[in-house]
Amino acid sequence: MLPSEMALLAHGWPRKVQQNGLEGVGTAVVTRESDGEDAQLVEEEYYLPGAHAARMLHRVRRAERMLLSYERCGWLDDTPSRLTGRQEIRPAAEMGPIILCLDTSGSMRGAREVVAKALALECLRGAHRQQRPCYLYAFSGPEQVQELELSVDMKSLDKLLEFLSCSFSGGTDVDRPLQLSLERLQKDEWSRADILMVTDGEIAPPNQKLLDEIAKAHDDLGLEVHGLIVSSQVSDSMEKLCTHLHVFKSWTAVGAESWMY
Repeated sequence: MLPSEMALLAHGWPRKVQQNGLEGVGTAVVTRESDGEDAQLVEEEYYLPGAHAARMLHRVRRAERMLLSYERCGWLDDTPSRLTGRQEIRPAAEMGPIILCLDTSGSMRGAREVVAKALALECLRGAHRQQRPCYLYAFSGPEQVQELELSVDMKSLDKLLEFLSCSFSGGTDVDRPLQLSLERLQKDEWSRADILMVTDGEIAPPNQKLLDEIAKAHDDLGLEVHGLIVSSQVSDSMEKLCTHLHVFKSWTAVGAESWMY
């Protein structure tokens, strides 16, 4: 246990919401006009015992790249503001299904395997939160593709846990999982899906016919293929396949060093 975690426990973290908010320490009273009558809102203040230690723990782990995931959200209510950077606004209806193609070949063993399995869990969590269907194609050698629909029902979770308990092995063939993904796009409920491919990039050049089909789906359906490279090298094959490329760099979060990959 880290010293910062011990400090949290010593301060009673996780804290319990006080029943008597008006008299408890660390509460704030906000008064506003509502329909001609005063409406009193009692909010729990951020600075309760243990909150400082929690913030420090979050900042330390973020600085050390030890956070698996975190979510930031905020809003402005009739407050003057100015844009400080590029902003992209997409309607919620455009968030279509997710098709995850996960490389489970032997070259993905070790820290890369940890990243791949963590990403499968994160896709499940994000899809459930945003109410989006999510489908997994775990692939290795030719015709070695395991299919799994990621949802939170008991049967799907059992299959996911079974998948996460297995080790990666075999060769690498990206053609078959991409063909299956394109076939799934022909179904109405999956027509707006995007593909996320997670691999180390050690793949053979894709079939030209497959590249043409992906390009056609991009033009007709707006398909985007995102590639996450769990390696320091970006291969030419991945540049041809993907419309967007991302390189994983937080190796210390999985107990590894960047020079190893």
